[in-house]
Amino acid sequence: MKRTFIIAALLICAGLNARETSQDTTKVKRQYPYQHAIEITTGYPSLVFLAEYPWLDRQIEASRNGQTIKEHYQPGLNVGYTFSWGKRWEVSALGNIHLTIYDVLQYPEIPSTGSKKEYDKNAEPSLADRSTMVWGSISADVRFKWIVRESFSMYSALGIGTAFAFPFPMPYIAPVGIKFGKGRVYGLAEVNISAANTFGMAGIGIRL
Repeated sequence: MKRTFIIAALLICAGLNARETSQDTTKVKRQYPYQHAIEITTGYPSLVFLAEYPWLDRQIEASRNGQTIKEHYQPGLNVGYTFSWGKRWEVSALGNIHLTIYDVLQYPEIPSTGSKKEYDKNAEPSLADRSTMVWGSISADVRFKWIVRESFSMYSALGIGTAFAFPFPMPYIAPVGIKFGKGRVYGLAEVNISAANTFGMAGIGIRL
């Protein structure tokens, strides 16, 4: 009888210990659940914008007519979706649009009796024409968080993308990124080179 009580006590203790271990494991799993977020950022357009306009041909044509072309690049808008499946790993998909404005500037003509027209390149040119274009890109990358804290994390990212004006694979490289804020809305800043941005991007994220 005494042996039976001892065995029963040991079984009860083992059962309680297994239950506590199971609860601890559940807590750990719940600490890092699957998480979805929308990220809205902005940054300077990618260097690929150099392919967005037929520069050489257009510049040669403009020069013949006493013109020059001046470009204006507006900050782009990035909208991304991020999926986290663990403490350190995320995958992100990013869509970008940005505006480019090209001004055709006309130099004044120098009065000449010859058949060939000449232009005063030292004078202040006037605006002859303005072209506005909307371009964009899509990208996807994987992030690895190498510092994880309660209110912020730091990560690096690697991926691939393509620009609408230059439809060839382009790398997405982000050596350093930071996310800060533990609420539903958080801040985001990233140094990257991609089809969307040249130097980096910054903005906010919204956890869903």
